[in-house]
Amino acid sequence: MNLFFNLLKINTLFIVLSLLFSACGNTENSDTDNLNDSLSNSSDTSLYNSKNQGGIPFDFPKIGIESKTGDYVLTPGYEMWQNNISAEMPENETYIFYSATMSNPGEAESDIEFTFDGIQKMPNAIIVPIPSGQTAAKGDIVLTWWQTGSGMQRAIVTDATNPTEPMVRYLDLDYNNPATDNNSGKSIGQTDYQLKANSFVKISNEWQAGNMVAAKDENWGWVIAQIISIAENKVLTIGFAGKMHVYAKTDIIPMPIKPVVKKGDAVQVVGTSSFIAGTVVRVDEKIGRVFVKTATEEEAAIPYGEIILQLP
Repeated sequence: MNLFFNLLKINTLFIVLSLLFSACGNTENSDTDNLNDSLSNSSDTSLYNSKNQGGIPFDFPKIGIESKTGDYVLTPGYEMWQNNISAEMPENETYIFYSATMSNPGEAESDIEFTFDGIQKMPNAIIVPIPSGQTAAKGDIVLTWWQTGSGMQRAIVTDATNPTEPMVRYLDLDYNNPATDNNSGKSIGQTDYQLKANSFVKISNEWQAGNMVAAKDENWGWVIAQIISIAENKVLTIGFAGKMHVYAKTDIIPMPIKPVVKKGDAVQVVGTSSFIAGTVVRVDEKIGRVFVKTATEEEAAIPYGEIILQLP
């Protein structure tokens, strides 16, 4: 019975293909163009693995990567990526960047070793390298992952007694997060953690992967996003609720890595995803937070990377 259905599927496929090529006319170039268009527009998983190696379902080019075998990287989970690019609208899916290990870097895609999925190919555009051998100083902003949890995180170095394994305060955890640390008993957003060696990279350039940006969205105005990759004046970002989006570089304003603000300054800060006005109450440089009073008269602890003096 299975053989019968397989033969039936094959015959049906030949009929459908014959009709398609007949409808496209007799020009070979036309047939090829139409097929290429369907390949580039489809979000079928196998397409991005075999037919469009290194491509992603966003308007972003294939790129190389500067990462060595054995280095940590940050990238979406493999199964998540496969499921999301198979969705009808990949841009509406949620992408979470986890830690993994570079197995073999390639020209447009690389072999990545995942904790649970083994070695799998992933497009370079969605891989953030974490070069080995990094050191940090007190006050540095670094890109890493939540090492007692999961997910990409920015952090500020609070103690660099051991510069290869610094103590940090995570910036992308809410300051008043209700979850408490088992050892300190304090909110995880107010607790210092030690990073393991080779697991972080200093953010020293405003256009560097991991830095935050204000992006001019056609529907929402200025919104907050985080740089993943940059190529050909296009910026691949991850934003509110883990949505991926590509912006023109001209529609991007990098957020200050360390904002220069003082008490009484009028500033723009991130509300939920877009920006709202506020006034600086105080700055705590050690933990990378600016305490701001907003229009609701509530005081909010804004992390570095989410505050700017003004936007156009």
